[in-house]
Amino acid sequence: MVDRILAESSQRLCYGAEYFIVWGLFSGIATAIYQLIGNGVLPVWALNAVLVMLIACVAFTILRGRGHGAQRRGRSVVQREFFNVLIIAIGLAIVVNALGFNLFSNWAQSAIWTFAESAVLFFIAVHGNARAWIAGAVMIVSLAAANFSPASVAGYVLAAGMILGYAGVARARLTAAPDGRSLALQDTSRDHRGTARVRVAGLQRAAAHARIDPR
Repeated sequence: MVDRILAESSQRLCYGAEYFIVWGLFSGIATAIYQLIGNGVLPVWALNAVLVMLIACVAFTILRGRGHGAQRRGRSVVQREFFNVLIIAIGLAIVVNALGFNLFSNWAQSAIWTFAESAVLFFIAVHGNARAWIAGAVMIVSLAAANFSPASVAGYVLAAGMILGYAGVARARLTAAPDGRSLALQDTSRDHRGTARVRVAGLQRAAAHARIDPR
């Protein structure tokens, strides 16, 4: 029970780096392909490669999510919230781009990816990760820079922000997770184990007091 309370009270993220790398590279490469097609460097059928990459990324996320689901009992609250935010943000980006392609023209669809990914980064940042603040800021700056860039290079600017910001934050602190079977974002935030230990000690005292025989 003590170990479970300590694990759930932890403010660290023990999994997730692989998701940042996969989706950061996908969104950046896909945006670069759009730009190359727009500049006439690649043929239109190159869009098929984007579809293949998207299916591969979704399949990877589902399979990795199932693998982590078996370890759900040992996750911290922050870890569970991270997966929820990740799924919602990436899922909404896919749905909005798929259903609103007539509404979001030019580079708006890529900007939606930038917005969704930066939201995930800022969620991590508010839990004490300075690198996530920097990575999120990089993505927002790239969005602003692309807004004032010529149409022939705007996609490259957005792609650079996605790769440097979203995939880069994972590459900066990539390490082996405690279970040895996945990657981790180490030092994601402060680990409030002291507070958790106080909570455990209080529960132990209450349990000991309850066992005292009044006779």
